[in-house]
Parts: sequence; C-alpha cells; structure tokens
Amino acid sequence: MAVVSSISPASAEPLPYGPDTCIQGLVWREARPGDTVCVTPAVRDQVATQNANPGSNKDPLAGSGPLSCSQGFVWREAFDGDTICVPSAFRQQMWDANAAAQSNYQRNQAPAAPAEKHEVVLSLAGTGKVMTIDTDPASERLYDVDLPFTQTLRLDTVPDLLQIVAVGGDNVSCQIQVDGVTVASQPPGGSGHCIYAR
Repeated sequence: MAVVSSISPASAEPLPYGPDTCIQGLVWREARPGDTVCVTPAVRDQVATQNANPGSNKDPLAGSGPLSCSQGFVWREAFDGDTICVPSAFRQQMWDANAAAQSNYQRNQAPAAPAEKHEVVLSLAGTGKVMTIDTDPASERLYDVDLPFTQTLRLDTVPDLLQIVAVGGDNVSCQIQVDGVTVASQPPGGSGHCIYAR
C-alpha cells in the first residue's frame, strides 16, 4: 500500500495597500490625491516639496499666462493639468514613471517561485499484514494493512519529529527517509518502530 499526501501553505495574502501596492523600494508619487504611480522615495520627496511651493519657478508675465514657468522650467505634467514648474529633466522623469506605472505594481510581478518541498518517506517491509500503523506527522490510524507499506509526504519544512509504528506482522522492518536520505531504520524482526527527532 502506498499513500501520498501534501501539506501546503494557505493562498497568498492580499496586497497590503490594495492593487496599487508598489514593488519593494518604491512608493506612491502623490503628485495629487490618488496618484499611485510608483517612484523612489527621493522622487516622492521632491514632488512633495514642489507641491508645497506651487508658485516656485513661475513667471506670470511669460507668454502662457499666470501659470507660465520661468526661463529654463517647464510644467511637470505628472498628470493632466499639472502646472508645477520643474526642470525639463524632472518632467521627463514624470513621463517615464507614468509609462512604467503598470510594471511597478506588485500585482503585475511574476509570482515568486514556490518554496521547494521536502519529501519524507515512511515505509514498512515484511510479510503478511500488520494490525495497526501510526505515523507522525499524525495521520489517521490504519488497520489490517498489507506489507510492504509506504507513505510519502511533501512538506514545506521537515518536522522536528518523524515516526512510523507498526503493531503485529512478521519480520517487519521500517525506514524513514528525508529528501532521499535514510534518517532512521530498524532491521527485519526489529521493533517495527522508527523514530527521527531533530
């Protein structure tokens, strides 16, 4: 008889700030309320400073009216209607951030590779049947089981205690393997009880 079981983690946690959660190292730009374009913290600080001083670098006497920028400055254009005046290189940063917005959200990142599972194999050999089999990690007690018997577990972590216990049977041997390495065994005619503790 062979049994295979797998113990898996729960599904992924929701993103901490909703669907617009930024990837690690980036924050929301906040050029206006609701602006969730992701940028570096330094850029967000620059945007906050610019927003706190909206009249900086303005020249109301220039050709575009009262919102005109001083010589050497342009509208920031982080969003439609953004008339904060900044150097042209900073406006280009805003355009680049807008163009890259979708790629900087965690929701659009490839999922992390699943953690590698550990394979634990609990086995019994011998002839005939055993009256009962108990295992740890605990599973339901098995009755009147034909030998040989194997239970394979795929676990995220290896438990501190592994064991298999058989009652009855003739010439029973047992073995515990973790990732293909034998960590406990009893020869034929032994106790039929293998235990591994870390």
